[in-house]
Amino acid sequence: MILVRNHRLPLNGSSFLIVVLLLLTVGCTPRIRVLRPAGSQTEPTRETTTTEEREKDAVKETAAIDANQIALLLPFQLDKANQHAPSTVDIRRSALALDFYQGFKLGLDALSAQGVNFKLDVLDTRDDAAENARIAKLEQVQQAALVVGPVYPKEIQVFGYNASLDSSVLQISPLAASMPSEFDLPNLVTLTAPLMAHVEALAAHIVNEYQTGDVVLFYQTEDAASRQFLDPLKARVRQLNSRIDIANVNDQASLESSVHLSGKNLLVMGTTNKYLISPILANLRTLRDELSYDIRLFGHPNWTKLDFDETDGLAGFRTSVTSSFYVNKGDKRVQEFDSRYRSEFGITPTEFAYKGYDAAYYFGSLLAKYGAEYKSHIQAETYKGLHNTFTFKYNPAWGYVNHHIWILQFRDGDFRPVN
Repeated sequence: MILVRNHRLPLNGSSFLIVVLLLLTVGCTPRIRVLRPAGSQTEPTRETTTTEEREKDAVKETAAIDANQIALLLPFQLDKANQHAPSTVDIRRSALALDFYQGFKLGLDALSAQGVNFKLDVLDTRDDAAENARIAKLEQVQQAALVVGPVYPKEIQVFGYNASLDSSVLQISPLAASMPSEFDLPNLVTLTAPLMAHVEALAAHIVNEYQTGDVVLFYQTEDAASRQFLDPLKARVRQLNSRIDIANVNDQASLESSVHLSGKNLLVMGTTNKYLISPILANLRTLRDELSYDIRLFGHPNWTKLDFDETDGLAGFRTSVTSSFYVNKGDKRVQEFDSRYRSEFGITPTEFAYKGYDAAYYFGSLLAKYGAEYKSHIQAETYKGLHNTFTFKYNPAWGYVNHHIWILQFRDGDFRPVN
């Protein structure tokens, strides 16, 4: 049942104040109510509670949980915005939260069109640990069957520790790619695959590409991104196939002495620093074009965020990376979402809008289908969304982790899926 008609929430300079006021004062379909955070002058004096208080808060009547109620926790940081004359900084500060919220709203709207309705409480976490500790105790959180957010690692940990959610309630981490073992929350659901999932996927891909006579070269640079990515990747490749020929290189001389003229050279780079990548690519182009070495390149997941062009030569190396995000603009569902989003909000959807929609539609569908028992079906119910597929693995210490990874290859000026 639709109680309040939809409101447009445009996000552009002069409209930012309208967005803020709407978020604070109105409800949106389906049965959404938005709560203003506590006044900025009254902050909690502590982030944790005593053992006695936590045990008391943890004792809740099962009937108090509403299977139709969802709590959405996002860092709008409205307490920092000048609502009379919002600045560009104010707009940018709230952009991620607004984009995710607007996508989430459209996900619930899609379910509403099918006759499924939810009560949605939206709370501003402010990107503040103390505010998350306060929010964790609110009735709107404690009664929710599903909690989506917070989004930043420090907020996830503080909220999870203070909320003491019922064992039937899941806390969704919708954006953070942190290792879930950092939080030690058994009811946490990590939607964005962490680095180790990328490592496992790329290692399997490299082993599958490898043939006798090939060599796998790990190009190690001194930056942290390279070390964090290449060390576990090398270990995983060896674990999958101990007979693979592996060479470690760290400069032009060691590279040139390690490449094979016969067979493929499967070269892996872990740096995300374009200033380090560019001279290495120039060296690789020389080996390929002047000396006829067959080189296949594999990069860090964050290469999808870097600005490569045809002169870098990635297509010639059949460069592959892993990714937890890919939107096929030719897909009918994506086109329909884009059209609806522009019509509803007057702007083009961002990465966070797609992620908001997928989170709302998947978990809303689980709640609609299974009610309070939805948690026990999360591993069996996979979902092909707008930006990724949800395929969860469970660990009793840190909850459910999405392990679906795209393998993208650079061609026609962009990274495109091969799986």
